[in-house]
Amino acid sequence: MTPTFFIGITPPPELIERVLSWQAQLEHIVTAPHVTLLAPAELPEAHWRNVAAEVAARHAPVSVKLGGPDFFGSRVIFLKVNAPGLRAVHADLVQTLGQPPGEFALNNYHPHLTLALAWRPMNMSWDEAVNSAQTAFGELDNAPLTFTARELVLFGKAEPGQPYTERARFALAQS
Repeated sequence: MTPTFFIGITPPPELIERVLSWQAQLEHIVTAPHVTLLAPAELPEAHWRNVAAEVAARHAPVSVKLGGPDFFGSRVIFLKVNAPGLRAVHADLVQTLGQPPGEFALNNYHPHLTLALAWRPMNMSWDEAVNSAQTAFGELDNAPLTFTARELVLFGKAEPGQPYTERARFALAQS
């Protein structure tokens, strides 16, 4: 199997800990909390590193607002992301990668921070997980968490079924 990689941004450490704690209560293991900018593909890690470095050098840090939970049907529970600046970074990543974009790219790009995935085990029903996420993160709808994304993060995994792990960080250019 060829390793797969993707590029994202990570939220502040306090939110990472909060999300990981919530996921632990569900006994639900997914990739470290992040907002995906470029979906996974099976290309060599060196290519991904070059793409991330090139794009990071062309973009300034981006303001991000994280809102409360939402979901894609009964497949994904996520935190809403309001960050118009991420669209330009996403489009540049798609172009620089040099591969046909996936179905969730460009006009179909919907930035979000995944909390739970239906195809990963958890110790409660989907509806209970949705309610739990609303209880745990619902206040973010009225008081979004605002932060500045200052780095692109390369995530990778060697085998299907494994969570992705962080491989490298690339500082966004200062404006």
